Parts: sequence; C-alpha cells; structure tokens
Amino acid sequence: MKRETDRRVARTRDALQRAFNGLLFKGGYESFTVSDVVEQANVGRSTFYEHFDSKEDILWACMSRMFAVFAESVSGDAQPEKLQGVLEHLWQNRRLADAIFTGTPRLILSRSLAELIEKRLSEIAGRRRGLVTPRLAAIQIAEAQLVLVETWLRGRAASAPAALAEALHASSRASAKALLFGLDG
Repeated sequence: MKRETDRRVARTRDALQRAFNGLLFKGGYESFTVSDVVEQANVGRSTFYEHFDSKEDILWACMSRMFAVFAESVSGDAQPEKLQGVLEHLWQNRRLADAIFTGTPRLILSRSLAELIEKRLSEIAGRRRGLVTPRLAAIQIAEAQLVLVETWLRGRAASAPAALAEALHASSRASAKALLFGLDG
C-alpha cells in the first residue's frame, strides 16, 4: 500500500508541476494564480497545499534540480557532469527565458540558488573564518552565475555550451575561494 501511495503522491506532484510550468511558460508568472494551477492539474486547492507551501515554492520545486547543478560548481575540482547538459537544455528553450529570468521568478531563483550555494560554501569554510560570510559570498556567486547565463540566453554574448560550462565552473570556484579566503587562500 505504501508503494501505491508514493506513486500517487508522485503523480499528483508531477501533475501540479506540469500545470504550473504550462501556465508559467504560456503567460508568465504574474498571469496566473494557485487556483489556476489546481484547475489545470485537476486537483483540489487543499491538495496543492499538501505538496507546496506557495506559488514560490512550486516554482523552486520545478527549477531546483536544474539550478542545483549550478550550486555544485562552487565545490569540487571537476566540473559537474550535468552542467553542460543543463546549459544545452536552457539554450534549446531560450525563447522561454523571460519566464524565469524576469521579475519575481528571477528573484526567487536567485534567492534559492544562493541558499544552495551557501550550504556548499559553509561546508568548504568549515570552522575557518572567511573574509565574508558564506551567505554574502553565496549571494554574489548566485547573481554572477545567473547574469552570465541570462546574458548568454538573450544573445547578448555568444559562447558554446561547453565553454560556458567550463567558465561557470572556473569562475564559481575561484569566486568562492577568493570571497571566503582571499587570493592567498
């Protein structure tokens, strides 16, 4: 019975996320409400709130796996395997960039990405006192990552996805080290 319940929960979450994404990419974040999402997913409003706290929460749930790969860029010597794939996916869907890189979604993604990065930076810093707090460093790195990707997606600067992935990894790691420990760290 537990397995069936788990499958049902997963199907419901998936239906809500598909409905949310459809509405987001059709008219933008501000053009719809939670009521529209539940209607599109054919579930009750209370069901939505069993799975998500808010419209912001479902946005992050829809984007978190993709943006978690960006957070991985601050740690580890090797570039995250999935980074180039995420960039290629974003490039193939660049016509939808406004939906996530404008207004409220951009703020939510920036804040949420910074939280993921902060966790990694806190692990890197350990007990060592850095030049700035992991929180401040994470905000700066998240913003730098997002503006680089957004600029590329909007066609303001060209790059191959592989080169951009390498640059994101190198600059994120270098920024993390410099912000936490200075140039000699």
